[in-house]
Amino acid sequence: MSQADLAVEQEIKGWLQAHFPEEGFLGEESGFEGDDQTVWVLDPVDGTTNFILGMDYWCISLARVCQGELSLGIIYAPDRDEFFFAARGEGAYLNGRRLTLREPEPDAVVIGMGRSSRAPASDYARAIDTLLDAGLEYRRFGAGALMLAHVAAGQLHAYYEAHMNSWDALAGMLLIEEAGGTCNAFLANAGLRRGNLVLAGCASVQPRLAALLAK
Repeated sequence: MSQADLAVEQEIKGWLQAHFPEEGFLGEESGFEGDDQTVWVLDPVDGTTNFILGMDYWCISLARVCQGELSLGIIYAPDRDEFFFAARGEGAYLNGRRLTLREPEPDAVVIGMGRSSRAPASDYARAIDTLLDAGLEYRRFGAGALMLAHVAAGQLHAYYEAHMNSWDALAGMLLIEEAGGTCNAFLANAGLRRGNLVLAGCASVQPRLAALLAK
């Protein structure tokens, strides 16, 4: 955590509470407060280590969950000048351009991956071996929310992480769904508060990836 994480969360949280006072808030730094029927979910800086090191691969991630369903997702990567937006049933957009996923060739699939401290490192290593043995490539850039957004933009074909918190996952997962992709049911089993597995990607890749990792 950096001072930027705290400052950005305080600023966005204050704005949301001023404009949507009846709605709840869940932030990485300050936790949950307010109504649990409609909740804004914020990661003020996803990719904090990248940010501290001066790398451009970090973002702000904000989602809105209404009665157990994702309704809105926003991811903003300031250093890359990338603004992603998705609303349920309204599509996904990058800097105003509508995103539509295209299915990759089976032998040209690139998977984004994240590693969670809540899962054994051996599981992560085994997942990499599984992907490579299946002829798939993988990338890890250190900011899961932005990697999910880049799946929606077609720069990766799927994303896998054994456990993500909701503030990292939700906005990007809605982007992927609205771009025509497929995601696992992240909000099941109290995923909003506890986090969950993330398996999200192109419609032809996501089930293939799920089957490989289930072996």
